[in-house]
Amino acid sequence: MTTKHFLREADELGLELGRRLKEKELPGASLGEFLPRVVEVAASVLSGKKSGPAGPELARAKLLARGVLARRRLEEAEGGAISTEEVAENLDVTRQAVDLRRQKGQLVAWRTSEKRWRFPVWQFGSDGRPLEGLADCIAATELDNEWNAMIFFLSPAESLDSLRPLDLLRDGRVSEAVAYAERYDRHGA
Repeated sequence: MTTKHFLREADELGLELGRRLKEKELPGASLGEFLPRVVEVAASVLSGKKSGPAGPELARAKLLARGVLARRRLEEAEGGAISTEEVAENLDVTRQAVDLRRQKGQLVAWRTSEKRWRFPVWQFGSDGRPLEGLADCIAATELDNEWNAMIFFLSPAESLDSLRPLDLLRDGRVSEAVAYAERYDRHGA
């Protein structure tokens, strides 16, 4: 199975999981209580049956369910995300200018299953502008997709005393964040 096929299948599973879980909302449930239900629904979706799959199908369902949850955590981290239109309004530019900045690697964005771009709010300061050093970090990491960029900025690093690159940017420690980005994924950062 190709990566593209796997990601498309994960997106489809995510949509179906969302629909089914919404029908049977679990008010007040913790993530630990929620995961078994997600795995159950994923297994049902993948098998196309009422009963859960066995063996490799169950392992695959668990993997996809964990991926869907991890992606959801990234989407909702640090206040969620805003639309292209909202970014354009905050920056007082056109939608096309926002899209160009995204394409040039000056902004982090992820694409919804409806093919719309969403921009994590954590990358913007209180003035609505991108954090200083954000684009430099994106350029230095040479990451191959938006999810890897989000993981980079939101993951604590031992070599940063358990801080995240995002924390460094927020603290104005741009040169440290860029230096980390330059060695990220090259030397075990």
